[in-house]
Amino acid sequence: MERKKLVLLNPREYEHSLDQQALNALEGTPGLEKLARKYNKHAVERYFRLMYTGSYLRINETNFPDILDKLKEACDILDLRDVPEIYIEWDYSVNGFTTGSEKPLIVLTSGALDLLNDEELLYVIGHEVGHIKSGHMLYHEMAIVFPILGDVIGGATLGIGGLVFTGLELALLYWYRMSEFTADRAGLLACQNEDAVITALMKISGVPQNFYDKIDKEGFIKQAEEFKGFDYNALDKIGKTVMIMDKTHPWTVMRASEILKWIDSGKYEDLLERHIGENIEALKITCNKCGHTLTGNETFCGVCGAKVWKR
Repeated sequence: MERKKLVLLNPREYEHSLDQQALNALEGTPGLEKLARKYNKHAVERYFRLMYTGSYLRINETNFPDILDKLKEACDILDLRDVPEIYIEWDYSVNGFTTGSEKPLIVLTSGALDLLNDEELLYVIGHEVGHIKSGHMLYHEMAIVFPILGDVIGGATLGIGGLVFTGLELALLYWYRMSEFTADRAGLLACQNEDAVITALMKISGVPQNFYDKIDKEGFIKQAEEFKGFDYNALDKIGKTVMIMDKTHPWTVMRASEILKWIDSGKYEDLLERHIGENIEALKITCNKCGHTLTGNETFCGVCGAKVWKR
């Protein structure tokens, strides 16, 4: 299928409201700013880069170029100029992840490459590109590292320091989960195939390979629609929060439910139409943090002071 390149796409335009709310709460958490200043992102990133580049197979122009072409296509569609490195990890779950706030790299599992079709794989790659485009990687790194630091500091301070870290850790993990909803939207924008997103999420949920020809997409959609109803019951909200509070990803059916809500709202189609080439002159350039309209020449937003996202 022919996909539309989304010119001048700003991640704020498809950012999930729960992502923004969780980020605001996270940034208001006492102690985070101080710890973030002391957090040595260069050392942590170097550690992760050494671990992944030393263990996993890098995809390039001669090693599986078809996968590299898919990454380049996702970056082109989502208007991400710098194409990150991409690696393969031996793991037969259907998964992918991204690390590195300074120089991001994407890792795809062997299971994702074997079990997803081309459209589904483009969705998963676009999901990871979306994390990079939205600038999620620094807090993602901190969410991974902070539990380790909390154990060390808790032991050294008779548990008092650990309590502080526990609060920060839960806030980081909650935001991490909400950021997945934004990245899912980026994945859909990359593949521009609603069916592929649903079937990819079904495979991530655990559909056995022997049953791929019997996938009941409509049944999964119905399950996702039914899941929406639980949100109206406060007890169910509490239950869902407690059960996944230490996880980095929300439930897969919840992710399907949220992406279907976005599609049904019409905002997905509106965004596609707004960013195709013939409509580019009508686009407004806005601050990625506060939404203030910009001229396009600023380095920092005049309203909130945030560094302007460069196109």
